[in-house]
Amino acid sequence: MAHEPHIVLVGAGHAHLLIARQASQITRRGIRLTLVDPDVFWYSGLATGVLGGMYEAELDRVDPEPLMRRSGGEFLRDRVVGLDTGTRTVRLAEGDPLRYDVLSLNVGSTIDAGRAPGAEQHAWLVKPVENLWRLRQTLETTLTITAGRPPRVVVIGGGATGCEVAANVAALARRHEASLDIILLSRSGQLAKELPPGAGRKLWAFLEHQGVEIETECEVVAVRAGGVRTADGREWPADFILAATGLRPPAFLEAMGLPCDRDGGLRVGGTLQVEGHPHIFGAGDCIHVTGHALPRLGVFAVRQAPILTHNILAVLDGAVRSEAAGGERSSGAGAGTPAGLRRYVPQRRYLSILNLGDGRALAARGRLYWLGRASLWLKDRIDRRFLRQFGEDDRT
Repeated sequence: MAHEPHIVLVGAGHAHLLIARQASQITRRGIRLTLVDPDVFWYSGLATGVLGGMYEAELDRVDPEPLMRRSGGEFLRDRVVGLDTGTRTVRLAEGDPLRYDVLSLNVGSTIDAGRAPGAEQHAWLVKPVENLWRLRQTLETTLTITAGRPPRVVVIGGGATGCEVAANVAALARRHEASLDIILLSRSGQLAKELPPGAGRKLWAFLEHQGVEIETECEVVAVRAGGVRTADGREWPADFILAATGLRPPAFLEAMGLPCDRDGGLRVGGTLQVEGHPHIFGAGDCIHVTGHALPRLGVFAVRQAPILTHNILAVLDGAVRSEAAGGERSSGAGAGTPAGLRRYVPQRRYLSILNLGDGRALAARGRLYWLGRASLWLKDRIDRRFLRQFGEDDRT
C-alpha cells in the first residue's frame, strides 16, 4: 500500500488558519492534513476592542474544527508535549502520537512575565488573548457593584499594547458610567517606542486626557496580590494588575530540542524551514527569521502563509518522488533540496493601528501616523475582512 503523506500543523495561528481555509486543495491530492490545537483561535486584532466593549467575544473567535473537517482535514483538540525528530513523531497530552512527513509550528507568543517577577501568579497577562475577554467580564462585575473608592488598575508596560489596553480599560469604565483609577507604569522614558516618536507623544497626551496616570522610567521588580513594587522602592496598590511586558515564544519550543534564538524564537531561514530540520517549518510570532528582527504582529504571519504552504508542499512532493524512486528522502536545505522553494522576504513597512476605545484609533506606517475616526474605520474593515474568510459557521 502506498504511503499516505502526512502534514501536521501545530497551533491554530494566523498562518495555519489560512492553510486550513484552503485545506481541500491539499487533501484532494491524497495528502493527510492534521491541525492540532487545544483551543479555539482568538484574533488579536479585535482583542482590545473586546476588552473595551466595542465587540462581543463571539466575533473574535474562530473554531478550527469545522474549518478543517469541511475540507477533508483533521482537527485534534489536544496539546503537543514532545517531539522526536528521528522518528518524525509528535507526542500529544491525551491522544496517540502523530507521525509526520512535514511538521509546521505556528504556536504564537506569550507574555514575557519574567520582566515583572510575580506577574504570572498575581497579574492579568494580556496574552493569551482570551484573558482580555475574561478581564472585561470581571471588570464589568466589579463596576456594577463597587461603591466608594474607584477600583485601581495598574498596567505594567508602556509599549503599544500596554497603552492600548489602558485606553480600553478606561473606555469600558465610560461605557458603564463608572470610575476607575488607571496607572500606567513604563520602564522606558517614553511610550510606545516601536511607533514614530510623534505618535508616542500623541498617545501620551491622549491617555492623560482619558484620566490615565503615566509613570515612566519605572521598572517593576515585584508583583504581589494587591500591588506592585518598583525599583525606586515605591509601592503601587492595585485592585487589578495587567501585565503587558512584551512578547516571547512559548518555552516548550526550546524544551523540544529545536534550535532557538536567545529570546526563544525558532530559528528559521528564508524558506521558513527550521535550521537543521528541513521537514519542520515555523511561522508567526514563534519564529526568528535569520537576518530579520521582526515585531510580533499578525500581519507578518499572514504574509508568510502562502510561502509556508508552497514550501511545505514542495518539500513533501520532493520526498514522495524520492521515495517512489527508491532513494532516500531529501535532506532539505542545501544539497538535495527540492526545486521550487520560495523565500519569504519581510515587508519593510507595515501598518499598525491601535484601537483607543473612544471611536478613534492611532495608525502608524513607517514615519507617518494619524489619530482619528478614519483610522478606526480602516482597522475595523481590515479585521472584519480577515475574519470573514472563515465564515460564520466557524464562530463559537
